[in-house]
Amino acid sequence: MAKKGSLLYYAGSYGFNRDVTRGRRAVFGFSLLHHFGLPSAGQVFVKDKFSDLMPMGRRGLVQITNLILIVLVAILALFRLVLLGAGYFPFPALAVVLGGLVNAVYIGRGGSLDTAARALIGLLLFGLAYGGFNTGAFSGPVILLSPLIPLCTMLLMDVRSAGISLLLTSVVLGALFLLDSNGLVPPNQNDPGLIQLGRLIALLAVCLASTLIVWCFVRISRSLLETIRQQSNTDYLTGVFNRRGIEVNLRREVGRARRTNSWLSLIIADVDFFKLYNDNNGHQAGDRCLVAVAQLIQSCSARITDVVGRFGGEEFVVILPDTDGTEAPAIAENMRRKILEQKIPYAEGDSRLLSLTFGVVSVRGRAIDSSHQLISQADVALYKGKQQGRNCVVSIFSDPAETDVQCEDGNHFRS
Repeated sequence: MAKKGSLLYYAGSYGFNRDVTRGRRAVFGFSLLHHFGLPSAGQVFVKDKFSDLMPMGRRGLVQITNLILIVLVAILALFRLVLLGAGYFPFPALAVVLGGLVNAVYIGRGGSLDTAARALIGLLLFGLAYGGFNTGAFSGPVILLSPLIPLCTMLLMDVRSAGISLLLTSVVLGALFLLDSNGLVPPNQNDPGLIQLGRLIALLAVCLASTLIVWCFVRISRSLLETIRQQSNTDYLTGVFNRRGIEVNLRREVGRARRTNSWLSLIIADVDFFKLYNDNNGHQAGDRCLVAVAQLIQSCSARITDVVGRFGGEEFVVILPDTDGTEAPAIAENMRRKILEQKIPYAEGDSRLLSLTFGVVSVRGRAIDSSHQLISQADVALYKGKQQGRNCVVSIFSDPAETDVQCEDGNHFRS
């Protein structure tokens, strides 16, 4: 688990809580579908968003950073030993390597990640101070690695810790500067060419590490923004589009229909006497009912281009691109019959079954003025359906004055 307060923490907890909520909703919905005998629209998988963003997790991230530190310091120490001989044995590097190994064992045994991260940052600061002092301070390569310390702290811990790390790094750099200015830093014993090579390697390491860290943050930020975008368009209860998502999709489809002069149909479905169902069975049962209705409507509009959303309360909307005034009412009629086949009573012992009333509008693209026109006409059709006794499908074609109604007995008429 990421440390509280860090960006990784918010990425993980935000996505995890979101998906757990979605998971509860999915289990809630599927159990209801099973209870009502409704077909499911597909499987819902509960994912840990943090695992998606950072598959290794925070523990793995700390462990890998610790391992990189050990390997890097060991290689540099070996390089120094080979070039200068045993007389210049790098004892500070040995201390860093041993400290890193102890830290690795501690992490592997399930130790506190905060303690391990602090120990890792402490080793980096020690390496900067001692290594910088023994490699010529600002004329040597070690000092160039200093930007990585606050960056690693930001990645592994939190913003406050990164600020403290930046302060401590600045103190070390300031101390080295004062010592170097007063001639108290011993000269670097390596060949000037090797010193330049070391500085080049250090700069490349800083560039690589900085790029990887920034890439990690950018990846997390983009994923979180996409998560927020999806949630802002999704109804919390049913998992279908909410009103904002409906309007965004409808505007897009209206624009496409007007460009191509293709048919566009809109269905508004309303659960009949839903207040009665709520009063008889309770609001939790009412919520389960809405989830079931949303799943049923989704199952009856199976094309990938069809859009299903909850318009508000007990009203649902279906956007049907490339669907004319014959096909759209047939789809709505299929939904109306499917909900009746579930035989959901308004109350125990009540012979009346839960039903839906549909308002359908089908318009050619060039006859569409705006998305609000479609919503308004579908709403008019829905209102007429309620006037005709509910549990029916009322269709409005390109001419809003001409409507077609199909009620439970199958009779059609125009108004």
